[in-house]
Amino acid sequence: MRVCLITDYLSPTYGWGRHALGVIRALRDLGVSIRLVSPQHLCDQPDLAGLPDHRRVPSFVQEARGLLRLTGRGLPAILAASRGCDVLHCLTEPYVVPAALAAGRRPLLVTAHGTYAIRPLTRRPDRWWLGWAYRRAARVVCVSSFTRAQLLAQLPAAKTAVVPEGIEAERFRIAPPVPAERPFLLSVAPIKRRKGYHVAIEAFARVHERRPDVEYWIAGATDDPVLLAELRERVAALGLTGAVRFLGRVDDETLIRLYHQCALMWLLPVMDRYQFEGFGLVYWEANACGRPVVGTTGCGAVDAIQDGMNGYLVPPDDPEAAARAALRLLADPAAADAMGRRGRGLVLPWRTAAEQLVALYEYHCQRAAGSPGAPPVTGYPGAPQ
Repeated sequence: MRVCLITDYLSPTYGWGRHALGVIRALRDLGVSIRLVSPQHLCDQPDLAGLPDHRRVPSFVQEARGLLRLTGRGLPAILAASRGCDVLHCLTEPYVVPAALAAGRRPLLVTAHGTYAIRPLTRRPDRWWLGWAYRRAARVVCVSSFTRAQLLAQLPAAKTAVVPEGIEAERFRIAPPVPAERPFLLSVAPIKRRKGYHVAIEAFARVHERRPDVEYWIAGATDDPVLLAELRERVAALGLTGAVRFLGRVDDETLIRLYHQCALMWLLPVMDRYQFEGFGLVYWEANACGRPVVGTTGCGAVDAIQDGMNGYLVPPDDPEAAARAALRLLADPAAADAMGRRGRGLVLPWRTAAEQLVALYEYHCQRAAGSPGAPPVTGYPGAPQ
């Protein structure tokens, strides 16, 4: 069995890329025969850029924005690259339309992450094209039960499964870092409104009032300069200028050190016109470093966080509840450490996620051949149903 994997810019600096890298490497480690289709000239990972079966397709992120434009420019490349493959798996949602056209009778799987899986279904003409491609897919593999619920609300006929994101646990095991001079709360995500930074800053103001020794550090690229300016203004108005640090994008080594040093990692997403957090891999990354987390209900964090086990879930857009959760962890470092240790045992390795994908590939290949058998079990213990 050979699998054609189609994705965008292969870089860990954004969510799609981080997910695709984890899937590709885990499948490769399992010995799966893959043909990789991505914007090869934008791949910043040496081990993947030089793969002999790495074919080029235009980038949705940088070159061909829009479903129809991407379909027109990407279809010839995907048709050519998928020849001789048994299964097509679209790891980045916008490529599903040309992938569906190229698949023919072969099984097609598409991974549905979050915003870009759902928002195009709410507007024309993208709704027709994306809806057709999702219905054509043998399986829409959602990264969380929340994303699946959002998808089925728009497209009840879609055939879905949940395979969560994974963690390369070895990457997060480092020698004990030098302790931070002052305790700090950490957020890791680009500056976007749906990430809930406006809520976190209001929550931190309440935390700082009770614990003036605590700081708040934000690691993430500036995707929305206007929002960043608003956040800085609000920080100044609350008298928190010296206590809140905007670090910008950081490299992986620095990020892992920050995870290990922080008192806790919190991200408080909000739903913003069909823009939402599909899973929240950063919660599991922090858990892999032994740190507790705080997230919100009403998004994919409900799959990543088991409330009271590896972190706390609070209502979205509720600074008071978020502050209470953070203060509770700050007040009891031993309990916070225990929660972080439990988190290490709850995160899903990429290998397990890849094994579930392989089971889906095999099932749909057998089904196409007329002998499907029982569908495989996917997801992970404790996941919402």
